[in-house]
Amino acid sequence: MLDAIGPAFAPHPFISLGAPRRIRSLAAYKGQLPALEAAMGVALPATPKRIAHQGAEILWNGPGQWLVLGELDLPAALAAITEQTDGLYLLCVSGPHAVEILKKLLPIDIARFGEDDVAITIAAHIGVRVWREQGHFTLACFRSFADALHHALLQAAETSTGRS
Repeated sequence: MLDAIGPAFAPHPFISLGAPRRIRSLAAYKGQLPALEAAMGVALPATPKRIAHQGAEILWNGPGQWLVLGELDLPAALAAITEQTDGLYLLCVSGPHAVEILKKLLPIDIARFGEDDVAITIAAHIGVRVWREQGHFTLACFRSFADALHHALLQAAETSTGRS
């Protein structure tokens, strides 16, 4: 890992830094999805969903691809595995104004997002993955865009809630 220093964010009542955890991308080798799922002991999401498995989270990241958050043994013989921990930043939006804040930045109908739904989209022209878990939303973006995304979220929060 790079042990890179990310931006420091001031505390905000609705926007916070996601809990630090290991992040890896996982892509099944051609024809290996059934064996990969058998080795992992789980049916991997085939649609934009998030699942919990053995203390980790697995998010759909496109056809035949997933993000794995947390510690989980991954069978390298059956899939391409790439460390993403230093490359992605997680920002959480929570509270009674979360949907209102995100509606200002996302070109998707976030109000219809159910628990464990996942989308690959943009927020303020920044590529993000967004999912809903335990009543809050998490946005993952490349580390180099984290400061800009945080700033956009703060502006959206200010105009949505009257708080900065």
